[in-house]
Amino acid sequence: MITTQLLRPESIVVVGASNNVHKPGGAILKNLINGGYQGELRAVNPKETEVQGVPAFADVKELPDTDLAVLAVPAVMCPDIVETLASEKQTRAFIILSAGFGEETHEGALLEERILESVNKYGASLIGPNCIGLMNTWHHSVFSQPIPNLNSKGVDLISSSGATAVFILESAVTKGLQFNSVWSVGNAKQIGVEDVLQFMDENFDPEKDSRIKLLYIESIHNPDRLLFHASSLIRKGCKIAAIKAGSSESGS
Repeated sequence: MITTQLLRPESIVVVGASNNVHKPGGAILKNLINGGYQGELRAVNPKETEVQGVPAFADVKELPDTDLAVLAVPAVMCPDIVETLASEKQTRAFIILSAGFGEETHEGALLEERILESVNKYGASLIGPNCIGLMNTWHHSVFSQPIPNLNSKGVDLISSSGATAVFILESAVTKGLQFNSVWSVGNAKQIGVEDVLQFMDENFDPEKDSRIKLLYIESIHNPDRLLFHASSLIRKGCKIAAIKAGSSESGS
């Protein structure tokens, strides 16, 4: 489920925000500030009243209602934070940067299931966990560099791998390639590559939307849906370049 609060949030909170811009919670806040985000920006840090000039709260329970939450805290803390924000603060979009979920342990997979249950119950979007984030012309909610020039004439990049997305961005920026949006779906617990492609197809605006899609895919949960919407976008005048990473040791 891709909500308006994910794409065009009026307010964003970084949970685990830091003054250390070398940490994910510090880097993502810096990128949001430097990207000129126009909405209300908030931080959660129990040791600070202000982080990088942004008002900080000690606990998510103290926050006003907030559209989008970016979590940069240990995996074990994430399910309770998501439930609190979704149920009490009307948060309808989450980007979870944290690792330590289903990609690592069975216990981590159970944490993911609790998060998925909460976001689905409240009709919220979930990007991740274990991702670098999402950036578009509205907000730069990623903790990585570089930040490319973003405009509607650029390409849309959807990547299963955050590291691969960064590699592509580093290579593209030096060549002058511009971007419209960058999606790092990570573990894709709720939103995977095919979900993003479906949204782009069903909401395609020929006057405003990018006509070039770059896909880096590690897993396809629904191949028929991926092919259906890719074909539909191509018929609408889009060009798609996709790489499916190998799953065997030699393929990887």
